[in-house]
Amino acid sequence: MKNKALSTFMATALTATLVLPVAPVNAASSDSSVNQSIQIGERLAATKTKVPAGDAVTITNITKDKVRTSNGQYNISDSLKSLFKTANSTALTNAQATIVVKKGEITSVTSLTLKKAGTNKKTVYFDGGDAKIEGSLTVDADYVKVENVAIEDELIVTSRVKKSFSLDKVTIGDGITFKPLTARKINWLNVSLNDVKSATLNVERTKVDVSSNQTISTINVVDKVAAFEVSSNVDKLIIDVDKDFSLYGEGKIEQITVSGGAKVALDSGHIVTKVQVDDSKASVTLPVANKTELNKLLTSPPYVPVSVYGNDVLSTEKWTTQTDRNAFEAAVTNAKAVANNASASQEQVNNAVTQYKTALANYQAVQKNGTKYGYGNGDKTSLQNLINSVQYVTTSWDGYNLSNTTPWTTPTERSAMESAVSSAQAVVNNYYATQNDISNAIYNLNNAITTYKNAQRNRTAGYGTDKTSLQALINSVQYVTTSWDGYNLSYNTPWTTPTERSAMESAVSSAQAVVNNYYATQNDISNAINNLNNAITNYKNAQRNSTNGYYGDKTSLQALINSVQYVTTSWDGYNLSYNTLWTTPTERSAMESAVSSAQAVVNNYYATQNDISNAVYNLNSAITTYKNAQRNGINNGYYWQ
Repeated sequence: MKNKALSTFMATALTATLVLPVAPVNAASSDSSVNQSIQIGERLAATKTKVPAGDAVTITNITKDKVRTSNGQYNISDSLKSLFKTANSTALTNAQATIVVKKGEITSVTSLTLKKAGTNKKTVYFDGGDAKIEGSLTVDADYVKVENVAIEDELIVTSRVKKSFSLDKVTIGDGITFKPLTARKINWLNVSLNDVKSATLNVERTKVDVSSNQTISTINVVDKVAAFEVSSNVDKLIIDVDKDFSLYGEGKIEQITVSGGAKVALDSGHIVTKVQVDDSKASVTLPVANKTELNKLLTSPPYVPVSVYGNDVLSTEKWTTQTDRNAFEAAVTNAKAVANNASASQEQVNNAVTQYKTALANYQAVQKNGTKYGYGNGDKTSLQNLINSVQYVTTSWDGYNLSNTTPWTTPTERSAMESAVSSAQAVVNNYYATQNDISNAIYNLNNAITTYKNAQRNRTAGYGTDKTSLQALINSVQYVTTSWDGYNLSYNTPWTTPTERSAMESAVSSAQAVVNNYYATQNDISNAINNLNNAITNYKNAQRNSTNGYYGDKTSLQALINSVQYVTTSWDGYNLSYNTLWTTPTERSAMESAVSSAQAVVNNYYATQNDISNAVYNLNSAITTYKNAQRNGINNGYYWQ
């Protein structure tokens, strides 16, 4: 399962992000999803405006038969005694409720808000005793567990629930809504659902971790949610978020619909049947399909001999015609193509499994027993079984034309195997073959099979080298915007010059050439990895953020210019009152010149950070000299230093 503590898109270093929609991800076919979202929004809006019937009260105390509230004391109807039992006194402390009262007796609860919080060591329990709340239940406190209650409308989890919340044997009519939480640091909220019957989860806050022992019908993840974890089976997961989003957890999800988002990472531990992207601007990292069952089916397809009439096949063996064999082999070939396709969706894998099983059933249905019988004491069953067990692999002179990890032998090695099989089959077909002939044929065929299997090798992109790490490093490269000066870019947009981008692209191209080179050695691959890592480091170091057109940050320099304060000028201070600060016009002129030079650097669009640093240093020096030159005027006509 993907580690939720890691950055959302570190996975892009391993798998290229796929921008959808593509079939079956079809934005044009999303009317039902849009309508569903509209209906969800309308239902939520209607829920928010619904005013529960009855009197609003605050519960202050509970006895065996009575409830004391801010509006007075009431008896409890039989249907609600399990709700207001004394065991719930702690959970109902200062709870807010809307109640319907008839003849001094509470007959209905149309809303209830739990305000009493527990701790990580002591949970607050609210056990409804199978009673019904004819409205909504709001949980407004942390470490609360709600049990054995039916909620007619929705269950609302407020932003005050920050760490833990549990439900056990609860039925909810309109779903569970997790209200947004606005905070600088948001921790994960752990939510446990045990035997909960609810049609929908509405997730409006980020970092909600839901585990459930029941399949969840629909989960709507909306607004500013950046991360969500679910460990359960889910029928529909609808993602309509404002920015980036990461999915975590495990279980089976029948369909994920991405209605909105920027970078949407779905590469969690879930098995996902179908992904539909309605937002063409969303960049979606797809989940990895589970191919365990498909690969197991393809390990050893149960072929039987091919014959025209079956008279060359023993009566103890099955056979089919070549046409029937070809039909099954076509299904095996198609299934292998899906198994070898790293981009295959879970839906494609599931379809391949179904089609393989159907083809196998058809293949087995047409199989017949042979009509050939052995002679004397010679039992050819073992020999025929050994012949049937032979599985050929693809032939190639060098494996270069094959997909990665495809097993192959040379045509010469294949021919030797076929010759051994032909010789063994001749013994089977020889009516007069003795047991000694059969034993020798089994011995020879076993030797040939061993030799053939030892000759098999996998296509691994050349000479047994492993280029996986190099290809993954190439896929991890992320380019930024190019600009000559960053002036045309929005604030803080990362960019490099076209020359720096070109150097990075050249390094990637060189690395890809090594991947594509069938004859590349492991040393070539290692060197390519080192070179590409160096290029990536240089490229990242060259990246800078747009600062509205300036190469450097001139804020400090401009602030220093603005801090300069001039004093009165005089040649001797004789005309100035006592304690009036002054300098000579020459000293004032030197200060003004230094300020002018610094302002020129601020106004210079092409000024570098080094230019700015020098200007700050020079201006500070000029300010120090100017301040040291200042002296006080005197009123007696004498010049004082």
